[in-house]
Amino acid sequence: MTDEMTFDGDEKKILKHFFNGLTRNLILWIISKEKIHGYGIMKKLDEFFDFDNVNCEIKNTSSKVYPILRKMEDKGLIIGEWQINENNKRVKYYTITDEGLLILDNLRNVMNYIVNNPSWLMFYKDMAGVEINHEKRDRNEKSD
Repeated sequence: MTDEMTFDGDEKKILKHFFNGLTRNLILWIISKEKIHGYGIMKKLDEFFDFDNVNCEIKNTSSKVYPILRKMEDKGLIIGEWQINENNKRVKYYTITDEGLLILDNLRNVMNYIVNNPSWLMFYKDMAGVEINHEKRDRNEKSD
């Protein structure tokens, strides 16, 4: 495998679908951690999708993030409130609702199943080239 990968055709579609689903989950999780505006969400997503040496063209633009936020609002997963920010600009800040928290709880249950299921662990090790460190995860859960 080379340091730089390029994707075309079906490979791009597979990655696009994978990252679109992941982006929705990440947005909901980010909002659960703090009251945050759309631009702040995009900056945090950039931290997740800052891939070096991988040419998979993951861009979290406003034309991608804001429709997701609108759909989450329409479904009652988040609430957006207009406020004035530190620069005296009108900005919409998002918070998670009880329904959104239920979705995240279900996602946590699925993630917990994944990291404890030998088949998923084998898939992850094969795809990522590393094992999930249960000892570290268990230690972090105890400190929460």
